[in-house]
Amino acid sequence: MTSGVAVDESCNAMWLEFHSGKVKSRRVITFRVNDKYQKIIPDADKWQLPMHHYNVNEAAVETKETIKALKELLAAELADDNQKNEPRWIIMYFDYVDKIDGRLTGKEILIKWCPDGVKVKSRMTFASSSKGFVDALDGFKALVVQADELEEIDDLLP
Repeated sequence: MTSGVAVDESCNAMWLEFHSGKVKSRRVITFRVNDKYQKIIPDADKWQLPMHHYNVNEAAVETKETIKALKELLAAELADDNQKNEPRWIIMYFDYVDKIDGRLTGKEILIKWCPDGVKVKSRMTFASSSKGFVDALDGFKALVVQADELEEIDDLLP
C-alpha cells in the first residue's frame, strides 16, 4: 500500500490461482484501481482472457492470438470517447518457442499499461501503487514491461 491504495484480497487470490494452479485456466489476468481510488481490484471479466493450451505446441500460437485479443480490447477502449482510459496491471502467461534450442517454454509477464490520455490523478495513483501491488502478490516473480502505446505490446512477440 505504497500510495495509500490498498490491494483487495481478491487480487492475491486471483494471482495465486493463475500462478500456482495445477490447471491453468487463464492466460491473462488484469487489475485496476477502483473508481474511488481506494483499492486495487480485479478488472471486469472481459479483461480476464482464457487459456486453452498449456505446455503444448499450440500454446505459442494461442499466446499470439491472446496478444491480438488484448490489443483489440485496449484499442476499443482508446477509441471509445464515452469510456475513460484506465491504467492497468496486465499479467500474462506467455508461451513461446526458444530460438536457440526450439523447445517450448513459458514465462509470466507483467505489463504496466498506462496510455496517453489517462487523467493525471489516475496516472499518479497507478505509478505510486505499482510497487505495493506487486509486493502484495505472494511469490510474484515476473518480467515487468511498461507500455504506453499499442505498438509497444507488439515488442513482446519473439
